[in-house]
Amino acid sequence: MRLHLCKPSPALRTWIDFYWICEDYHPLHKLEYKLPDPHTSWIITLRQDRIRIYGHGTTDRYELMPGAIIAGPKTSRYWLDTECQNACLGIEFKPGGAYPFLGSRMFELQDSDMPLQEAIRHPDTASLRCELAELSAPMERFRRVEQFLTDCLAGRIDNPGGHPAVSAGLQALAGNSGAALVRELAEKANLSTERFIQLFKRETGLTPKQYAGVVRFQRAVQHLRQNPGGDGLETALACGYYDQSHFNRDFRLRSGMTPMEMQRRDDIIFNHVPD
Repeated sequence: MRLHLCKPSPALRTWIDFYWICEDYHPLHKLEYKLPDPHTSWIITLRQDRIRIYGHGTTDRYELMPGAIIAGPKTSRYWLDTECQNACLGIEFKPGGAYPFLGSRMFELQDSDMPLQEAIRHPDTASLRCELAELSAPMERFRRVEQFLTDCLAGRIDNPGGHPAVSAGLQALAGNSGAALVRELAEKANLSTERFIQLFKRETGLTPKQYAGVVRFQRAVQHLRQNPGGDGLETALACGYYDQSHFNRDFRLRSGMTPMEMQRRDDIIFNHVPD
């Protein structure tokens, strides 16, 4: 497998983490699942014109979508077909970063995916995948994606950005998942708790509680991967869980494995787990 990574230009770093291209990915397993992730991604295939999208939490049903999709934030694991990944390009948005490009469509994307052309009303959306497939050098592809994103952003003059309370909430909830904090954030922004939750969901695709839960889970994954012999209770408390039983229950629900099983796995790459 060849993996190319690229940081966005300064003009787009407010919203985007990085771009990536995966080539020559031919694993022995047909299916793999990806662990829960609060980010929104755009996935564009470079060889095939269709992507298999599996139903939430299942491997026996799928639908075919066009070769350019928006993958919304996920609160539990979801399956991927490795054949569709052997040559593709991705755009990884920061939490809340896709909102200026998608607007109200973000509200529909929790644990869901949709065709890019359905969400982005831009004259180049329909031809973008073919244009990228015809280019050969990774940097040429990244530059074309940058141009497309810049044009999309310029065209949304009615929606230049999100609510400042959501930005503050994203930063605060990344380190604390308490319900009291949500009330405090709402009060600081002079909003009701209900209005704050509505704004947060509108811009990130997740409620504050869902976002904090996925971030906490990802923190635990990193802790387990970096400390394969670490103590379970210590990990639970360090990552913000109430106790070890709460940690074990939440971790298994989201990942399909226990924390101890996660520690024993050495085949997990970028949140992708062979099935």
